[in-house]
Amino acid sequence: YDSGPPLTAHHVLDSFLRALGVPAEQIPPEADAKAGLYRSVLAGRRMLVVLDNAATPDQVRPLLPSEPGCMVVVTSRSRLSGLVARDGAHRISLDVLAPDEAYALLREVIGRTRADYEPQATAELARSCAHLPLALRIAAERIASRPHLSVADLVQELAGEHDRLDMLAADDDETTAVRTVFSWSYHALPDQAARLFRLLGLQPGPSISLPGAAALTGTTTASTQRLLATLTGVHLLTETGCDRYQFHDLLRDYAVERSADEPVHRREDATRRLFQWYLHTAHAALFAFYPQHPEIPIHPRPPDCHPLTFIDNDHARTWFTAEHANLMAIIRRAPTVGQHTVGWQLPNAVDCYLADHHHVADQIAVHRLGLAAAQHLGHQLGQRWAHGHLGEALWGERRYDEAIVHHQQALTIGRSIGNRFGEASALGDLGHVYNLLGRYREAADHSRQALDIVREIGHQRNQAVNLTNLGNALRGMGHLDQALTHLQQGLNIFIAIGATGGQAWPLRCIAKVYHQQGHSDHAVDCLRQAAALHLQYAGPGTYSYAMTLGDLGTVLNDIGRPREARDAWNEALSILNDLDPHQADQIREHLNALGPTENNSSE
Repeated sequence: YDSGPPLTAHHVLDSFLRALGVPAEQIPPEADAKAGLYRSVLAGRRMLVVLDNAATPDQVRPLLPSEPGCMVVVTSRSRLSGLVARDGAHRISLDVLAPDEAYALLREVIGRTRADYEPQATAELARSCAHLPLALRIAAERIASRPHLSVADLVQELAGEHDRLDMLAADDDETTAVRTVFSWSYHALPDQAARLFRLLGLQPGPSISLPGAAALTGTTTASTQRLLATLTGVHLLTETGCDRYQFHDLLRDYAVERSADEPVHRREDATRRLFQWYLHTAHAALFAFYPQHPEIPIHPRPPDCHPLTFIDNDHARTWFTAEHANLMAIIRRAPTVGQHTVGWQLPNAVDCYLADHHHVADQIAVHRLGLAAAQHLGHQLGQRWAHGHLGEALWGERRYDEAIVHHQQALTIGRSIGNRFGEASALGDLGHVYNLLGRYREAADHSRQALDIVREIGHQRNQAVNLTNLGNALRGMGHLDQALTHLQQGLNIFIAIGATGGQAWPLRCIAKVYHQQGHSDHAVDCLRQAAALHLQYAGPGTYSYAMTLGDLGTVLNDIGRPREARDAWNEALSILNDLDPHQADQIREHLNALGPTENNSSE
């Protein structure tokens, strides 16, 4: 029930499973399998699941636990009779406020003296608002802002607005009352505030920041902030955080309707400004989040676009997190408003964040949309990037055969347009997938081809990536000395270009080679370095950090240092208990095999 399509159960299950501690790589791709895993994770738990603003019973059913200790609360503006008939739901219909409750609310807002001086007019105002809390609050604020007029005069004015809205269904008193109050308050706005209200209806996401609203208006943040304050002051908009705003969903629908009053060319200009602002801000955030990321194609920044800048990784991460839902909504909306270039370029800018936070379903969805946008434009380079990123996203759901198809398509396009970087990227991605499948000879062959190209074009970061891929393939083939040489070369490049997060990957791989060679003390040193890098880059509590600690515990235990192994495994267990119950059980088995200890509180 908002201006965009409702979330599917497929997407909700993906989010719920991550919230319940299931690692992204253990979440199955099929919706039915996700629902089964969701119910098994909830087995034996007492959990309250809240499904707010549901649209249909089919949207809800896959999200219903089978565990009797769990309860589900579903809110909706529909009756959802199917859930009652088929699923045993108990319907609780929420009525409007009682007349005395509605009167008390008005009395609190417009002032007790004023309300009690005109009790009949105040009661009539409550009836005109159909005793609905949102309508009452907005009407009361409107009246409170005009103390020089009587309540009766303002009720008469509201009645006139009701008569003007003759397009409303006469038998829908609640809808008529709400929209009448909206219209009454909207028409009372100053011109510029009313224009902002209309333009906010063009924002496809659930919220908007002050800089985003300024992009819509094409004015300064200072003037936009004053207009936003006007809207929040009359309850047509809510400030949900520092410089972040959100409509009530009914008001969002109304703003979408009012946006049609804006001249077409102004709507198009505002939409272009907003979409360009998101594109260029996300581009800036990407390179603060991961400075060594390969440059991505991007439309030149228009003169009237003023994107945000970012000081470091944490700043960019915070912005991506706050804007996640809006970025997804912008990408979904892009093809319907003719913003096809943003439609294929913005997914590339958000991919690194989505991958880092294991938002696999969103990754796949946005890159499918990006591919469609590039195909609509006939943009070959855009299609190459979309196929490559879509293939990488499919790794997260272990759909390796599909990933190979997309990487091969990216390779074909890259070669056909003479894009050497794209050709090398596709070869390197294929090398990585073949490693995951244990097809080490193919992995080594593709990694070598990719490495030759990136050396030729001088792309250091991807040299490090392909050296690591090649090292892993050689390790899988049993060529440990050659593997170590290539892995060390990859690590050296990551160090030279300052890629803190990238260094941990070859270090973990080098540790495995050392351990296989019998140089386990060196393996311990490498794993401790990798753990420290994870802490420096992403902080404690991450999955990669915990898995590195798990590897460290294994090596320490193998070389007869059980006390240190216990410490590493205990720390890993404290993280994996929430992130990955299966891996946590394996760590717990290792700890149990060590036997009890007085200081081991985890056992």
